[in-house]
Formats: sequence, structure tokens, C-alpha cells
Amino acid sequence: MPKVKPLGNTEIESKRRDNMMGGEVEKWIRVIGIPKHELCRHMDIGLSTLNFRLQNPGEFRVQELRVIADLAGIDVSQLVT
Repeated sequence: MPKVKPLGNTEIESKRRDNMMGGEVEKWIRVIGIPKHELCRHMDIGLSTLNFRLQNPGEFRVQELRVIADLAGIDVSQLVT
């Protein structure tokens, strides 16, 4: 019977992917150069929601990521790497 890796590493990998995605989103928000409260108006969300989603990037909606990508002039896939 083949040996199976323990599932404990998947949580670490998931956390690492979230951190990378959150960093990418924050980087492009800085590149855009508009204040967060104005970005929230474009995204139709509140500032506390934006801050929550930056802490938990898996919670971003595609529509919200599209707004950031459109303002930055990049493809949405660059935010989700």
C-alpha cells in the first residue's frame, strides 16, 4: 500500500496562498494611488469590508477584483496568483 502524506500541510499552503494574494492586491492598490475610501466607492463596499477582505483575500468577489484590475490596467489573473 502506498504511503500518503498527512493533510496538515494543506492548511499552511492555503495560508501562504492567501498571504501572497493579499500582498498582490495591496500592491496594486498602492500602484493605483487612490485613497482606500475612494476605492471603496468604486467597488460599492465599505472601508471595513475592504480591510476585512485584505486580511482574508479568499473572500474577495470577482467583481471587486475586476474593479482593482481595471483601475490598475492589468488582468484579473495577476491579482489571483
